[in-house]
Amino acid sequence: MSIEAKPSDWDAVASRYYDNRSPREVYDNVERPMHYDGYVECIDYIRDRLGHEGFIAYCWGSVIKYQHRWKEKGGVESLRKAGWFLDRLIKEETNAE
Repeated sequence: MSIEAKPSDWDAVASRYYDNRSPREVYDNVERPMHYDGYVECIDYIRDRLGHEGFIAYCWGSVIKYQHRWKEKGGVESLRKAGWFLDRLIKEETNAE
């Protein structure tokens, strides 16, 4: 893009990186936490670094962690996080077959 780009050109580029919806619509503490916003999803980076077996252990450990502490910390949100990690574990195992 040249320096002489029109505002609409810049908007087209920016729309790839920014979402114009309100934060309440964009972020969710389980599915898409605000503190994990970036170009590379943290979970994908962890998967790449740990490999299949390490990632399986990481997901299983996270399921255990969130189930263990749900009453004292997080309540139902912690159960949702445990479910998210369990779903990710199932997806990882299904893709490995």
